[in-house]
Amino acid sequence: MLNQGADVIGYCSLRLPVSNLRISVEFYCHALGYELISADYSFGEAHVGLKNGNGPGIFLMETKPEDVTPMKFTFPRSFFITSRTGQVTVIELLTNDLLALRERLQQAGAQVDKEPEFMNDFGYFTFYDPDGHYFRAVEMRAVQES
Repeated sequence: MLNQGADVIGYCSLRLPVSNLRISVEFYCHALGYELISADYSFGEAHVGLKNGNGPGIFLMETKPEDVTPMKFTFPRSFFITSRTGQVTVIELLTNDLLALRERLQQAGAQVDKEPEFMNDFGYFTFYDPDGHYFRAVEMRAVQES
């Protein structure tokens, strides 16, 4: 019988491989609005987090370009969140203004894969960071009662 008192209760951090730490810090802090917590460029690691302190921080870890494995995968069935090539995001980010975030990313030169699409209670779009990590940005909306 398994010990039932040892559940995972949260996330400590995420680690993403990047090919150029300075470019990635610029992207995550200026385009996505993360806060730089610490950076050691000679060591090759930077820690960024959400300005509101929610969620786990992200450690951006510089490695050789050929060792960066983009965070995405192919899903074999038709699904509304897949890209045109069947790719699926591994990480989804929440925003309070989807269109403004899309504009910031465009100004930063990010590749947007799927333009913003709105449903009744949420909207989303997908994009790539400088190393090809595939993200989905989501804005949750309150459902209007009639």
